[in-house]
Amino acid sequence: MEIIEIFKKYTDEVSQIYLHQRAVKDTAKNEFERLIQQEKRYEKIYAENPELKGISLSAHNLSFRIAKDNSPYFFGYKESSLEDKKIAVVLSKNKQYQWLLAEAYEAFEDFIEYAYAHAGYTDKNFWPLSDFGNISLSELEEKNFEWFVFRAKEKRGKPQSILSHFRNKFPLLQQIETNNKLNTNLKLAIALVEQLRHHIVHTSGVVSNKEQFIKNVLEKSGLYNNRKFDIQHKEFIETFFGPDDYKNTISLLEIQTNPEIPFDTYISIFEHLSNYLMAYAHLLTECLNSHNLCRPE
Repeated sequence: MEIIEIFKKYTDEVSQIYLHQRAVKDTAKNEFERLIQQEKRYEKIYAENPELKGISLSAHNLSFRIAKDNSPYFFGYKESSLEDKKIAVVLSKNKQYQWLLAEAYEAFEDFIEYAYAHAGYTDKNFWPLSDFGNISLSELEEKNFEWFVFRAKEKRGKPQSILSHFRNKFPLLQQIETNNKLNTNLKLAIALVEQLRHHIVHTSGVVSNKEQFIKNVLEKSGLYNNRKFDIQHKEFIETFFGPDDYKNTISLLEIQTNPEIPFDTYISIFEHLSNYLMAYAHLLTECLNSHNLCRPE
């Protein structure tokens, strides 16, 4: 499988993720606008009937069926106001963005593994000997691309170990990671998304200790030395968390820009993070497609 094909497969997957994200955005926007219109209607009702103000607009009995006799077991009762519903729309949107980011990272990780398999398959000297396992040279010549993919997926410490090997083989790759036109440390960005994905999957998108989370990301990026780090890197990581009560919650919601103009302009946090992954995948594709591009002259 050629590296261009591998990259195309990756971008096709991300295309679908982007479309899902935009569908989530539109659905949430429509629901929020519906609630605002509903709120305006109730304001008129409250003006005429002030005693109704403060009454919950919906109630939810929460239950499940008992295995022994199929009878209902009620474990919760919740009432919701219009404000509660608006908050729920925003939180639900953010939750869906989180899981789409997790998918985007997993697609990136798959790309890295396939790219590494391609590198080993096309150049048997590219991999360290330990990656081949207990196999003779004659047996190696008979192995197909799928075998290399399997071995890449089994590599200890991947994807970081794979990325480290790419950096060693392509010095320019390491240089562009930190000095590029995106003005972003891509090594930091990838380590960040990896850790965001971990907490989305395992802790519902909430970190228990944000300072420890930041330290872990900086350490994985090689940017935390003897308790010293660049404050700009710390601020970059903090950008992806909510304010106040949500300060430990991963926040991927859009940030509105120019609210004074009658257009829907915003910064897409989700697309920014996804862009870092895709930019890195594209750079790696160029290195593998033309080795001289990323090797010293």
